[in-house]
Amino acid sequence: MTRHLRFPALRPLAAAAAMVLSSAMPSLAQSSSSAVGQVSLLIGAADVVHADGAREPLRRGAAILVGDRVETSANGHVHVRFIDNAAVSVRPESVLEVQAYRFDAKNPAVNEVRFNVEHGTARSISGAATEVDKTRFRLNTPIAAIGVRGTDFIVQADAIGVRATVSDGAIVVGALGANCAAAALGPCGGSEARLLTADMGRLMAEVRQADRVARVVPAAGSILNAGVAVEDRYGSRHAAEMAARAAALMSSDTASANNRTEADLLTLATASLPGVDYNRQPDYNRQLIWGRWAISASADDKVTVPWTLAQYGGPTRELVLGSSDAAAGLYRASQQTPGPLLPDSLNGTVSLNLNQATATFEMPAGRSEAAKVQDGRLTLDFARRTFATALTMSSATGGSTDLRMGGDIRSNGTFNVVDADQRLGGAVSLNGQEAGYWFERNVVGGLFRGKTLWGR
Repeated sequence: MTRHLRFPALRPLAAAAAMVLSSAMPSLAQSSSSAVGQVSLLIGAADVVHADGAREPLRRGAAILVGDRVETSANGHVHVRFIDNAAVSVRPESVLEVQAYRFDAKNPAVNEVRFNVEHGTARSISGAATEVDKTRFRLNTPIAAIGVRGTDFIVQADAIGVRATVSDGAIVVGALGANCAAAALGPCGGSEARLLTADMGRLMAEVRQADRVARVVPAAGSILNAGVAVEDRYGSRHAAEMAARAAALMSSDTASANNRTEADLLTLATASLPGVDYNRQPDYNRQLIWGRWAISASADDKVTVPWTLAQYGGPTRELVLGSSDAAAGLYRASQQTPGPLLPDSLNGTVSLNLNQATATFEMPAGRSEAAKVQDGRLTLDFARRTFATALTMSSATGGSTDLRMGGDIRSNGTFNVVDADQRLGGAVSLNGQEAGYWFERNVVGGLFRGKTLWGR
C-alpha cells in the first residue's frame, strides 16, 4: 500500500491541475523550445545550461525546457514544478538534465518523462504524466536506471556508485547494460534489477561502479538525510508517523493522525523502539571487548573495562583501534593460525545483533548527558568485504536520531567511514561472528558519541 503524507494536497489535485495546465498551454508538452517546468524554489547559486550550450544563472520563476541542465553550486538548491504537477528537487553540487518531457492528459500513451542525474542528489515526485502508465518514466544515472510505480524517491550518484531510497510508492533500480539500456523507458527487467518499496523500511537500492546488478541494502545516513526538502514542512512529521505506525502504536487513519502534534508523534516513535538496555557489562569470553585507559568508568558507561582485563581477561587480545574520544580501545582476540587475518572461508553474509552499547550526548561549553542506544542492526558481506549498519539513539536534550552508514571492510578486518554529519570506526572478529565500532552523530545542539559491540 502506498502512502501520501509529504505533500497531502498535491496528489488529489495533480490530475486536475495538470489538465488545466495542458489545456491552457497545449504547446508546452509538444516542443523542446517550450517550457515544461518552472523553478519554484531557489536557494544559493545555480545555473541552467540550455541545449544549445548557452548558460545563464537560474532565478525563481525561470522556465525549464527539454534539454536543459540544472547545475547547482555548493550552496545551491533548486525545486522545479513541471506541467503535470510533478516536482524535482536538485540538491547542492548536483547536475540534472531534462532529456524529455511530454504530457498529454487526453492521450497518456504518448507521455514521456526522462531525466538524467549526472552526479549529485535529486528527489523526484511523480505527476500526472505517469499516473496511467508508469512505464513512461525513466531516470538515468551514469551506471543505473530507475523506473517508477507512482512514487517519491531520492537518488544519489557519485564516484562510488548510485543509491536510491523511496519515501512513497516503489521504484525499480537496474544496472545499465545489455538488458538495461539507457535509451529505454520504464523500469529495467531481468536479474540486473531490484524492486524497492516504501513499505520495506529503511533500505536503499545500490549499484556500485563495475556492478552488473543492483542490490538492496540498509540505507546510508547521507541519502536519508537528503530526503528532507527545504519546502517540505511535513518531513519530520512523516518520519515520526511512520515510526509510530511501524510499532502499531498509532492508527493509520489520517484524520486521527492530524489531531496529534509533531511532539506527540515523536514521543510515540521513541516509545515504539525496543526497551532493551544495551548499556551493560560485556562477556569476557567474547572475541571483542572495549578497554578503557582510565581506572574508573564514567557514570553512564558499563560497556568498557580496564584495558588490562580487555587484553588478558578471557582469550588473549590485541589492540585493534582507538575510540574517537581517545578514552578506550577495541581489543580483538589474537590470530591463532598463520594466514590472512580474514580467511577466504569468510565469504558469506552475516547479520549481527546489537549486544552492548554506551553513548553520551555532548553539548557546547563541555556539558554532556547520558544517551541511550535503543535499536540497531549490522550486516557484514564478506564476499564483497562491505558492511552496512543502522543505529537509533536518544537523550533528553538531543532528542532521537538515527545513524545509517556503510562501507568497505579492510583486509585486516577494520573499517572507517566519514559522512558530513556522522562517522564511525570499528573492526570485525577474525571468525566473522562479532564486530564493534565507535560512532559519532552530529545533530542540532550537540554530538552523540558512543561505542557498540555486536554478535550472533
